[in-house]
Amino acid sequence: MKKGLLLSVTLLLVFTLSACLGGGGREETTVDIPDALPNEPIEIVIWHAFGEDNQSLLQEMFDSFNQEYPQVTITQLGQGGYDGLRESTIQSIVAGTTPTIVFGYPDHFVEYLNGNALVPLDEYIAHDVHGVDLNDFVDGFLAENQQYLDGNQYSMPFAKSTEMVVYNKDFFDAQGIEISRTTPLTWDELEAYADTMVGNGENQCDFLFNADSASNFFINSSRQWDAGYTDGEGNILVDNDDTRDMLNYFNGLFASDTVSFPIEWDENYGSEPFKDGLVCMSQGSTAGTRYNVPDEESPFNEMGIAPVIQKDLDNQSVMQQGPNVAIVSDADNNQRLAAWLLLKYMTNTENTADFAMATGYVPVRKSGFETAEYQEFLSLVDKYDEVGLGGLSPVERLDLPFALAATVAYAQVNAYEFDPAFVGRITSSGARQESGLAFEAIYAGTRNVEEAIDRMLNQLGQ
Repeated sequence: MKKGLLLSVTLLLVFTLSACLGGGGREETTVDIPDALPNEPIEIVIWHAFGEDNQSLLQEMFDSFNQEYPQVTITQLGQGGYDGLRESTIQSIVAGTTPTIVFGYPDHFVEYLNGNALVPLDEYIAHDVHGVDLNDFVDGFLAENQQYLDGNQYSMPFAKSTEMVVYNKDFFDAQGIEISRTTPLTWDELEAYADTMVGNGENQCDFLFNADSASNFFINSSRQWDAGYTDGEGNILVDNDDTRDMLNYFNGLFASDTVSFPIEWDENYGSEPFKDGLVCMSQGSTAGTRYNVPDEESPFNEMGIAPVIQKDLDNQSVMQQGPNVAIVSDADNNQRLAAWLLLKYMTNTENTADFAMATGYVPVRKSGFETAEYQEFLSLVDKYDEVGLGGLSPVERLDLPFALAATVAYAQVNAYEFDPAFVGRITSSGARQESGLAFEAIYAGTRNVEEAIDRMLNQLGQ
């Protein structure tokens, strides 16, 4: 009920944005780029959804940026999770109290664009003095930020990630099961492992597999089953036999304790149940790698990382994740230029590689992958395979989970997908929320498959 209320409030805010701004609020954004920043003080406020660890890394970048531009004051403010960030931004647009830079996803940004609240970046990108070479950015990450229907680019990739599967390597090794870092498991293989891995005996877990995001799980599984989800016009395409087959299949895996969601433990993520040995595998973002590393109280020592589970290897699909950055149109011309220069700095070759190595994200620039430091970082996996965990130094042990996550991210790069962002009476972010609620309702047994589909369609006005 709380989640349903949250969705209603969020949709109401979106409708308020459309009513207040889309039909006569902000004028269309025009761009006027100064030749250089003035020496007078310039304040930039950044809203994001990062936790304390990543905020510290950002602050290091900001401090370094200030050595070149001391007149720029940068304030970063976390807004909770991405849903909270989106809602706060919508409210700030309505109230006229926006930040200068906002992190988020294209399905958030299209809602802000409904109120003419973002600055098109094309002229900044192509500028003779302040421009940037887009050819150096990873193609898939760039494509996600170039999907806006008016043909302009309103956002840049910053911290990109993908989903992965962490697993209890000690328990799987004890059962004689070896898992590849490069070839995904299939759901048929996972079903077979459940007979061995699920139980209350030694080297067993209460559940075999957890999916952190029910929404991601619905969307990505729909792709694997060749089922419909949404399209660029905002149509909801879940009323089909392939979607029913997919949901019924996983309903069977729910019943056998093969697949679970964090609501099983009243958690938002599966990292704590995974570290506690309650679930043997957990699928989530590479950006959350650090939260899954076993601690002193965990009943196992080694964590493995593997690609996302697939229906079959001929039709692979993996969620492309991680926030992008945009500049809000309320900023004046000097603030906009300062914000753009900061975005350039945050995504330069050195910073994108350093941020990736420290977080589990991957570099957004091709040159970031190719730096000597990043290649040395990846080579840690080869050393681990050769000498084992005991042969690594304490620092190398700390770095290993992130190197493993990056290795897996590379292995599935050709399967990265993203969904179209749309806004109107129904938004792509609203559809995403409803898909997760549908899957969680089936898992909890409060709705059967047909009832879950019907509710999703009703809530989304289809």
